Parts: sequence; structure tokens; C-alpha cells
Amino acid sequence: MFNKKILLPHQYYYPHMDLIEDKSSIRKEEDFFRSLDISKKRKNASVYIHIPFCDSKCEFCGFDKVKNTSEMEKYKDIVIEEIKFYANKNYIQDLEIDVIHIGGGTPTILPPKIFNEILGAAKKYFNITDNLVVNIEGSATTIYKDEVIEYIKENSISKVSVGVQTFNFRLREKYKSKATLDEVYLTLNKLKNNEIKTGIDIMYGFPDFKIGDISEITFNDINEAVKLDIDAIDFGQLYPYCNNLEKRIKDENLKMPSKDQIVNIIKTVNGIMKDNGYEQKASYGYTKKNSDIMVMESSYYGGIKDVPDCIAIGSGAFGFINGYKYRNNSYNAYIMNRKTKFSQLKKLSNIQLQNLNVVGFPKILYLSKKQLRMNGSERYDYKIKKLLEYGMLEESLDGFNITEEGKCFIDNIYYYLLEDEEREKINRQTKILYID
Repeated sequence: MFNKKILLPHQYYYPHMDLIEDKSSIRKEEDFFRSLDISKKRKNASVYIHIPFCDSKCEFCGFDKVKNTSEMEKYKDIVIEEIKFYANKNYIQDLEIDVIHIGGGTPTILPPKIFNEILGAAKKYFNITDNLVVNIEGSATTIYKDEVIEYIKENSISKVSVGVQTFNFRLREKYKSKATLDEVYLTLNKLKNNEIKTGIDIMYGFPDFKIGDISEITFNDINEAVKLDIDAIDFGQLYPYCNNLEKRIKDENLKMPSKDQIVNIIKTVNGIMKDNGYEQKASYGYTKKNSDIMVMESSYYGGIKDVPDCIAIGSGAFGFINGYKYRNNSYNAYIMNRKTKFSQLKKLSNIQLQNLNVVGFPKILYLSKKQLRMNGSERYDYKIKKLLEYGMLEESLDGFNITEEGKCFIDNIYYYLLEDEEREKINRQTKILYID
């Protein structure tokens, strides 16, 4: 099970939505919306708002995005209409929103007026808590602009995530990153000077582009982030499918790193982070110790408490509300206001709802014994025991922690915990990377 390293697509989280079986329909959507007319007990939830507009064509990106910015006003109006639609539902009114995450695309490409209207609508119509966290993503081609810095400060944004990926000039060229290194440093310095909490993405596991040792490039990237005193670092492995890199790897016969190289990178970087005062809060999320910065994976997975609902707004966004999992229509269908709001919609079974907390726990590195008992421990006893034997988990008085070895195989553990039928589905419909 662990002689190869597995990498799952970044869009996958349990359970998989079948392309045909879970295709949305008017009848399915009517049933879902009817379920939201019923009030339920109060609980916390998050809101994800997708902004598809982007000024870059990064080779590694597989998210729903569009370069044409002429329809920003129209898109904003549809997003606000969608916010109001959900906010009028009894079930949604019982949700207490403590996180709003605005991703993309490039949210900071929006003009201040449009950004403020979208965020303002979410704050106005949803039941937000006093300790609301608002995180946004953005590009170094836009964030450094005075008008962007101004609305970040005006809206008391909790954290700004900058898609740096690498500080290596030659690798940036291979990734076709539009932002220059000068823009990257200007952006990071400007955020720091304005006392805005900053996160960056660093990517590893890229193909051998013959530009230098792939491990050393990654270690240099992490050391540079530490030197810049970055508040939070998302350290994620490149997924070379369903994006422009997939064709290049095949056409140029680019060699991918081996399992041993990847494991060495993860272990070394974890050591660098720990030595420099960072703690790992989730599979790819690191923050300065004792920081109150929220890692987004904790909004999607259980481990200690039930998996929270996520109201997903905007084109291509994935959501989970009242036991239903859905994906909004992609940009062209979304902007045209087709009869169905979703491309896919799935009502989870009781067993799947129970499984959510256990299957997803590797992403947040911890599973409480109480949560395991509440969610069918008898189904997982054997697998938990095997993971302990493999050295992937260690047992404490109250639960199970992912070990340092296990942190190198988080997707393997995730995949191992899936039921056989689920594994068959994603093997059939999803590209899983197996690294020898």
C-alpha cells in the first residue's frame, strides 16, 4: 500500500461525484432546495466564493477560470443573486458563518467596487459571527496596487494568499507564471509593510525541466519564504493532470520525481519549517506557531468535530450543504443562467455522511477516538490497526495522530480508508498519480 506514493486530484474530496450518475437535473435540484426550507439546529459553516477572472495562464492550473473580464459586472450580479437565494432558505439562516474564503482565478483582479459589493452582500445576507475570518487569494500581478491594498485593509481581510509557487526564475518561466519576481517581492513587502497577514503557495514535485536539482530548488524556495517572515505557507505537490502540463510532460517526455525524492523533500521541508517556528496544521498548511490563521482544509474535513457545511457560490465551485454535495456550472453555463444551477448534485447516504469524518481526517492530521466511535468504528478498526502497524499513525489517549512518516503518504492513507466501491469509482473516472 505504501510502496508507491499516491497523489489525488486537488478537486477530490470524499465521496466522488459520478459524471453520469450524479449529473444534476431540475428534479434533483428541486428536492435539494426543498430540503433547505426546513430549519435545523444551529451550527458553524463556511462560504466559498469563486472569482473565475484571471490574467494568467499558469501551466499547472486546472481551476474554472476565464480571461475575458468584460462580464465582471454581470458575474457580480449573478453571484449576489445566488447569495440572496441561499440566504432566504430556513436551513441556511440557521448556519453561523465564521469563514468566508474568496478564491479563483484571481479575486484581486476585481475592481474595488465589484469586490466590495460581493463581499458586502455575503456579510449582509448571511448570518455571520462576530469572529468572522475572511481570506482571499490573489496574484502578484494585482495585489501590490494601492487600490487593492486599500480594500484589503478596509474589509479587515484576515489573510491574503499569494500564488508564488516558486522564487526560482527559470522554474517560473517553465510554469508560465505571469508575475515577475520583482512583482512578487514588491507584493510581499507591501503586504508586510501594511501589517496584512500573508500566506504564499509553494509547489513541489515538478517535472525535471533540466534547470537544476529539483529538491534543492524546493529547499531554497522554503528558506526564502522563511527569510521573508511569511505568516503562512501552503506547501503542495504539483498535480500534472487536467492542465497544460499534462500534454507537455507527454510530448517532451519529462521525467517526474521518484517516490524517494518526494518523501525526502517532504521530510526535509517539515524539518526546516519546524526549526524556524512553523507548525503543520493540515496536510499542506503551515503557519507560524501560536498563530490564529485558519488553514482552509480544516473547513472541509472532520477529525475532531463534524464536517462543516460549505456554501459554494460562483462558477465551478464545490459545495456541501445539508448532506448534499454539489458543483456549480462552469463559467459559460453559469453566466447564461441555465435552468439547472449545478453540473453535478449528489445526496449523500447516511453511511457516506458518517464516513466523511473518518475518511478525511488525514488531511487535518488527527482523528479523535470519540469521533471514530460516533462514525462507525467497527468499519475502520482493521484499517486503523494496519495504519498503526505501517507506522502511518500513532495512538494517544484521546485519538490518532499522523506520524512524520505518515505525513509523506497522506493521500495514500486517505485512499486506503475509502470503501472498495469508492476506490473503483475514482480509479475509473479520476486520474490518480502513482509515484514509484
